[in-house]
Amino acid sequence: MNNQKNKLINRIWDWIKITSLILGIISGSILVYQWWSRQQKVEKLQSQLKEAQKLKDQAQQQYQFQNINLISIASLANSPKIHSFFTDLLTTYAEKFAESKKLDISHLPLKFEGLYSDPKTGNGFGEMGRCFPRQIIYPRKEKEINIKLNRLYLLNKFGHDRYFATSPEQSGDYSYLEISFEEMINTCCHELAHYIQLVKHGKSSCESDLKLNNGKYDEELDQEHKKFTEEIYQLIKNSGEYSEWEKKWKEIG
Repeated sequence: MNNQKNKLINRIWDWIKITSLILGIISGSILVYQWWSRQQKVEKLQSQLKEAQKLKDQAQQQYQFQNINLISIASLANSPKIHSFFTDLLTTYAEKFAESKKLDISHLPLKFEGLYSDPKTGNGFGEMGRCFPRQIIYPRKEKEINIKLNRLYLLNKFGHDRYFATSPEQSGDYSYLEISFEEMINTCCHELAHYIQLVKHGKSSCESDLKLNNGKYDEELDQEHKKFTEEIYQLIKNSGEYSEWEKKWKEIG
């Protein structure tokens, strides 16, 4: 009887020891996992901070580099080769797109008017192109449509894809405007869509009118403008000539 009781006690004790061992292993595993998890979070945070600092340093370097190049683009803005590039680009696709829409643009000629400087650009103001009618008196009285582009796009020729309006290091503001070649082409398409609407309707509208609250916003024209902008972009992109235009742009000295 005592032997049976002792065996039972031994079994219970063995079960307690095994259970304690298992619980110890589980507890230890949990502690190890928690420690590992904390280490992973710490390492991830350190990596994010390191990457953030790297981006800040790159932004500041680009800002300093762009300020040096801003001096150069003033003379480049008057380059006949630059004007010829944009004249060819805009007139080529104005004609091609108008033809696809069966529109006669001969009564409203398009002219590339040049590159402008706007000190407000990047300070809560992102206008990168303009399209507007102009009355011509000589040699004969007629209207033409002028397109101008923001000269900040010329920074792209010096390797910049972004424009920082203020020093990231001093202001803590790392927001920027895209000035890549592709973004420049998008702006050209945007302005060409305005031109086509002026030919078709004698008026044009886009989201900018809504944001500026200038009383000129027309929702129907805005939707058509978006559609035209995308169609013109696809016309350039799918023509097989996009890379050729990019090559020409890079070669302009």
